[in-house]
Amino acid sequence: MMKTQIEAKTANNDYAIERIPQSERKSIFSVAMVAAGFCIAMSGLFTGAAMAAGLNFKDALMAAIVGNTILSFFGGAIGAAGAKEGLSSSRLAIYSFGHEGFKIVSLVLALTMAGWFSVQSGLFGNTINAMFPNAGFITHPGFAGFWGGMLMLITAYFGYKGLDALSKIAVPLIVITATIGTVAAIKSIGGWGNTVSIVPQGNVTLSAGIVMVVGSFAAGASAQADITRYSKDAKAAWIATIFGYLAANTFIIIAGYLTTLTTGIGDLPKAMLKLGLGFPALIVLILAQWTTNDNNLYTSSLGLSNMIHVKKKKITLTVGTIGAALGGLGVAKYFASWLSILGIGVPPMAGVIMADYYIIRKQNYRFKDESQIPAWNMNALIAWAAGCIVGFAVKAGIASINSLATSIIIYIILMKLRPLKIEQEENKEEEM
Repeated sequence: MMKTQIEAKTANNDYAIERIPQSERKSIFSVAMVAAGFCIAMSGLFTGAAMAAGLNFKDALMAAIVGNTILSFFGGAIGAAGAKEGLSSSRLAIYSFGHEGFKIVSLVLALTMAGWFSVQSGLFGNTINAMFPNAGFITHPGFAGFWGGMLMLITAYFGYKGLDALSKIAVPLIVITATIGTVAAIKSIGGWGNTVSIVPQGNVTLSAGIVMVVGSFAAGASAQADITRYSKDAKAAWIATIFGYLAANTFIIIAGYLTTLTTGIGDLPKAMLKLGLGFPALIVLILAQWTTNDNNLYTSSLGLSNMIHVKKKKITLTVGTIGAALGGLGVAKYFASWLSILGIGVPPMAGVIMADYYIIRKQNYRFKDESQIPAWNMNALIAWAAGCIVGFAVKAGIASINSLATSIIIYIILMKLRPLKIEQEENKEEEM
């Protein structure tokens, strides 16, 4: 009876600090839908709109595919580790950063995702007001930002089950309605032939387009384990992640690109409204924001749950309410630049976890009791810092990938030169 009560308690807390048992793992379809919902966001539409300023369709499609292949690779690597170990991204960090050091990782993830939750809530309010300016107080930017944020809080409050239930409904609806809007936009200028014949006048390059795609979701890919920890195995996690980026994220980026190219409006819901598709436009706006922003809050709550001994649901309710209020008040826009800085700091953290799990520990975290883990691993902190410095200082290439690669290389070198004491003790035990 006692065991059943303990299991029920950890399940109710969405396994925030425990491994998810195999009995609670979900199907590939379930995890893939949640991953797709996370990737289908207004930011993807805006990325496509930005590429429409200077890329033809062929190059835009290539940029979306290459960029999402990159995101699939390092998001999949983190996601597969989370699936095999049944742990979130912040919890995985305890093995590489130490049982005190990992709290810094948890804090950075929590602040970054909570910040983006607030910013996206404010953006939602502004977009609702722009689409329906004469609908009264309900569409006032501040109030719409608040009720939008509270709406997105609901599914995050119920944890993975909430994300799963929404995504299975929202993802197909978004795909259908976004497709209707995109087709209507193409028809409005005479069809596909006229669309692909448009030559953008801007100077966006293919490489710049790839940077846009990767940069728009690098921080999210670094927290992929928060979703895929519910996968039955690593293979399922890879499939779900690849579907989320290569299928869902590519789709939404190209939808934003084609709509902007044909209508000159860099916002799919607004373009759909102009084309007389008011209700479908509202579906795209609400659900595209909802399925992404509840994931932002979910990841933030998981990070904080690993730092403080408070139930995840209480953290979600508190952080979500504050974030929605700040978003509605417009305060969030003042720290958007700081979130971009934090975003550059997240990929090298993921790089350290990847290097530790796949290279140093050979995909095995189960042989070690957490009480044996050192409080701090300075090798991890140094590699993380080095990755951040490179990410900020080197202007060539993609900042998030530069920082990721740097942290991986530096961490492997440092761990070979200065292995942890616990690692040496384990080697002795193995020899005995």
